[in-house]
Amino acid sequence: MINWSYNPEDYGKIKPIKPGNYRVRIEEAEEQVSKTGRDMIKMTLKVSGQSTKIFHYFVFLQELPEVTNDKLGRIFDSFGITPGDLNVLNWKGKVGAAEISNETDNQGNLQSRVKFFIKRDQQGLLPAWQENPTRINSDMLNPDSDEPPF
Repeated sequence: MINWSYNPEDYGKIKPIKPGNYRVRIEEAEEQVSKTGRDMIKMTLKVSGQSTKIFHYFVFLQELPEVTNDKLGRIFDSFGITPGDLNVLNWKGKVGAAEISNETDNQGNLQSRVKFFIKRDQQGLLPAWQENPTRINSDMLNPDSDEPPF
């Protein structure tokens, strides 16, 4: 049995990331099949200086190869992945950049999403990668503990 003490006061406290440009790191990338039966890559992205992660789904559109190749090229460029390398195991740990926006999902919840990946030559003004969150809400800290809240 799981040993967990649920605190209902924590429900709804996680807020979407402020829209803007961020460095992002590929934590996981895996081949999947979309609900419509298309080949797809599910990417789990860590956002620099944030404690949350974003899921990005790249779907291969066989009937629109130029659109698929353009978007795939943007991923290769942004993360410094060898163009054409579809071995997603090689993608893990690569750092690139993305414009993050907030959109409402089907249930009416506001969620952070990748609007687009930023080309490598346009990432120069972004701050360097930050592993840990830059800010921590005081209500997330346990004053009786020296451990971080993550």
